[in-house]
Amino acid sequence: MTSSMGNNMTFKMASTGKNAFEDFDKRGGMTPGQVADVFTNAASTYDTVWTMRNYKDHIYVAEGVADYFQENQRASVRILDVAAGTGMLAEQLWKMGFRQLDGLDPSAGMMAEAMKKRVYSNYYLEFMDGHTITELDTDTYDCLVVAAGFNTGLIPCAALSEMVRLVKPGGLMCFGVPDARFTEVKEYINRLEPLMGWMEQDGAWQLLDRKHYDDFYDGANPGVVFRYIVSASNVSGNQYMEKLCQNQ
Repeated sequence: MTSSMGNNMTFKMASTGKNAFEDFDKRGGMTPGQVADVFTNAASTYDTVWTMRNYKDHIYVAEGVADYFQENQRASVRILDVAAGTGMLAEQLWKMGFRQLDGLDPSAGMMAEAMKKRVYSNYYLEFMDGHTITELDTDTYDCLVVAAGFNTGLIPCAALSEMVRLVKPGGLMCFGVPDARFTEVKEYINRLEPLMGWMEQDGAWQLLDRKHYDDFYDGANPGVVFRYIVSASNVSGNQYMEKLCQNQ
């Protein structure tokens, strides 16, 4: 029975790969709506696939958040989970005592799976792509988290300024990025890390720490969990996009 399930899941993964779920590069030429559809089509088996692949990014991000907030504070900490997907990160945060969790993701299918878990207060069907999300006020959250959101066709560099806007000064941003994304994803090559540094130089946020792990998924694939303390309410993204264009 175990072998049969494994074979079936292998087939599902291969099938969705052809639809750009596993083959990340194929998302490069897709519209945002098409990318959302990729995840909607994979939503029903998403948790099973990534559990079988020993996915840990969400666990490490949750641990970083729990390490920052004292246990007696957690129930009142407002958190936005960006690229929330099926709520795998939110489940971890819930286990650690966090109760004020909102999700944000463009995939209706992923939202449907996530809401079954009853860990989100709100779930916004939105791309975090740099545009102002009018439903969400400036300085709404004490913390913003991302796990598995930095990849081809997902969160672009332009999104960082909007993410900062949503977090109160003094609040935490905690997100994981596999090492390979910095050198293999066109959107991030010579762009994401410089941008993170410029934003710190300009007082948008301050790096608290960066912790390296050897096994984000598949028992390998090293990556970093970054923790930043937000310092500014509003950050002009345009100035950074101009600098990034010059940096190419």
